[in-house]
Amino acid sequence: MSIITLTTDLGIKDHYVAIIKGEIYNQFSDINIVDISNEITKFDIQEAAFIFKNSYKHFPEGTVHIIGVNDELSNENQHLAISINNQFIIGPDNGIFSLIFDEVYPDKIIQLNIELESNNLTFAIKDVFLKAACHLIRGGTLEMLGTQISDFQNKAASLKAVTTRNSIKGTIVHIDSYGNATTNIHQEVFNRISIGRDFEILYGKETERITKIRDKYKDVEEGERLALFSTDGFLEIAMNQGKANELLGLYMYDIIRIEFKS
Repeated sequence: MSIITLTTDLGIKDHYVAIIKGEIYNQFSDINIVDISNEITKFDIQEAAFIFKNSYKHFPEGTVHIIGVNDELSNENQHLAISINNQFIIGPDNGIFSLIFDEVYPDKIIQLNIELESNNLTFAIKDVFLKAACHLIRGGTLEMLGTQISDFQNKAASLKAVTTRNSIKGTIVHIDSYGNATTNIHQEVFNRISIGRDFEILYGKETERITKIRDKYKDVEEGERLALFSTDGFLEIAMNQGKANELLGLYMYDIIRIEFKS
């Protein structure tokens, strides 16, 4: 069974996601539509990139992914279809792809050239991305969707943490529905810099600190703060059965520092 995924900032209050799914079901009765997330913060390509980057690789070959965040067509924001590892990704060239593919590079990049039924370009997911996705689900080739290009037009600042011999400087890139604050500090980077040394994780106004990495939330008492590495391998500031973001005053893009003992 074919799969189409959605990663958008459309939210679930309005009817927009239902329109997209209805259009898909009108063309395919036997298809799975997976919501990676439709609650990306409005226009936030960094949050969208983080969530998508840590999700798409778990899907099977042949999956078609649609990304709809800050996607209105313009000369500076063209629409692309990309292939990587026999999966397809359709979305805007607004910097998000440079964030997703900061470590690996796509097999092919196509700038979309799809005939539109009207001059109304405010709903690119339905009017452009969905047409491209359905073409690919039917077995059509990327090349038929437009012109191949060699690179992305727009580049965004990297999501990677900054390291020195004795420190790591990262930022909060996602706060989940439990209030856990996920950073862009990966466990691999932490292990490489720490070399088994003692450390302090500084957050807030850098007056708050955590000095131990836990394995699970219940390693501390209910209501206590902790740090652990998430299932994706990124450092997380959390609270056992509490909303860390609210109770600890954590916000998107707050700086998180780890200082290691010399």
